[in-house]
Amino acid sequence: MTQLTVRSRRIHTPDGWRDGVIVVDDGRVTAIVAPGEEPAAEHHVDATERVVIPGLVDTHAHLRDPGFTHKEDVTSGTMAAAAGGVTTVLDMPNVQPPTTDPATLRAHLANMAAKAVVDFGHNTASTIPGNIAGLAEAGATAFKVFMMSDVGRSYPHMPGIAVDDHATLFQICEAVARTGRPLFVHAWDQAIYELFVERAIAEWGRDFRSYARAGRMGGGIVWDAGISTMLELQRATGVRLHVLHLMTIGGLELIRAAKAVGRAVTAEVNPHSLFVANSWANVERLGPYALHMWVPDDHAAALWQATLDGTIDVVGSDHAPHTREEKERGWTDMYAAPGGSPSLQHYLSLFLTEVAAGRIDLDRVVELCSTAPARLVDLYPRKGAIAPGSDADLVVVDLERQDVITAEGAYSKAGWTNLEGRAVTGLPVMTILRGRVIAVDGIVDTEPGTGAPVTAPATAPEVRA
Repeated sequence: MTQLTVRSRRIHTPDGWRDGVIVVDDGRVTAIVAPGEEPAAEHHVDATERVVIPGLVDTHAHLRDPGFTHKEDVTSGTMAAAAGGVTTVLDMPNVQPPTTDPATLRAHLANMAAKAVVDFGHNTASTIPGNIAGLAEAGATAFKVFMMSDVGRSYPHMPGIAVDDHATLFQICEAVARTGRPLFVHAWDQAIYELFVERAIAEWGRDFRSYARAGRMGGGIVWDAGISTMLELQRATGVRLHVLHLMTIGGLELIRAAKAVGRAVTAEVNPHSLFVANSWANVERLGPYALHMWVPDDHAAALWQATLDGTIDVVGSDHAPHTREEKERGWTDMYAAPGGSPSLQHYLSLFLTEVAAGRIDLDRVVELCSTAPARLVDLYPRKGAIAPGSDADLVVVDLERQDVITAEGAYSKAGWTNLEGRAVTGLPVMTILRGRVIAVDGIVDTEPGTGAPVTAPATAPEVRA
């Protein structure tokens, strides 16, 4: 007997929307058939009046495990993912110990396998060029470079994982290019930022307003200089460059120019840049809880346009939980408080609300949050699609259901959300992982260890210059 059938009038497929029934066996989609043609099944989901989209693939999450599990751990973070319609999560290497060598990476993946409730991969630290080939063999989904190290604090951009030396960055690009995997980069000019921090503290003190302004001095040059450097290194080495945290007009222009000549460059936007830090009023109201970085109005408008027009390729949650106690320091000294906020559970609903408002099309949301991220890390069409042969990672979405976001209903250990009280229209009401229902109406019902690794193929694809 067939494992599962899912009925909907609107199923998102690579060939367009289908009215039909998804047939699932052994965790994979075997067919999409006309209503009435489906086989008998052990389980049937009637989503007739709701839409079904492929599970979200989040290529940028900080699960804090191991080393910082008072903030988050793999189980709590992936439960938040499951509740929010995210069925694959790739976490970042600013953990303890950081994943700079193959043995540490293998231990990290084993830890995730024991705890995750959704499928997972890891973007390993590429700090040591000589270790990159071995890390690829050990299961790195992608590689990560932080060009930023913290000033006045030791986390989340901790010592030992930041690289701003151009010669080392060049060697990293060469080594990652040979693996065929993408290189994720937090682009930054550390020396200029340190100058700006010194000036900001002298002029405005150390509170959250000073911190927000420091990153924006020079019209965004801290970001743009880093992006420019990495684009030149990409041109010279042919590495598949994925630029994280786009949030400046200049950075978007650089990305557009690189794409226009066919360079292997992709770009990411984070929900907090579109929905929280895009308003000085939010910075004033939420203080440290709004920050990572402030996005001024003109840059925020450009970022939305780039999200709509294809300059931005993927949405990465940048899920970055910290405790209230850690965040509270930022009211008076944000340079000593960590940046970042939890976002895994709610970012789909934020985008669905924009769909309801007519600002973005649902197809574009699926592309940004599911299809393109899967392509980025060579998982498509296994992930990011509803088609025969794909993993049966499905999200049933009620486009009309309304809700109010609260920390009380969230799974993150952080225990707070900077979206508290925000009304949303459009909710994931069921999450299915490889044919198994793991969440219904925001309630996760599965065990740690349900998730499986999504390691990229051992044979690297041809490098795209």
